[in-house]
Amino acid sequence: MKSPVANKAILQPFSALRKVGFSPRWMQRFERHRTEQKRLNRVVVVMRWADGTWCALSLPGGSPRAVILDEGQQIDAYEDARSCLDGDFLPLLSLRWEVHA
Repeated sequence: MKSPVANKAILQPFSALRKVGFSPRWMQRFERHRTEQKRLNRVVVVMRWADGTWCALSLPGGSPRAVILDEGQQIDAYEDARSCLDGDFLPLLSLRWEVHA
């Protein structure tokens, strides 16, 4: 499945989840996930697409602090998030750290 919006993700801070209007129970789950990731030195952000697909994306939190999501990673994240949402699971994804020399 290759959607035309799959490679046009928008990154937002974690606080964007609070604006969506999730119930307090769901927000507790998101906060717990963020706390767990913080202990692992990771940062949680929200990635969303124009068709309403979204995910909470865990990123490496250490140095260097630049993150590049190429088209392939955006498409993979979109497909994973879409599958989670279709299966009624929370789309909590993790981006692994890679260094290309």
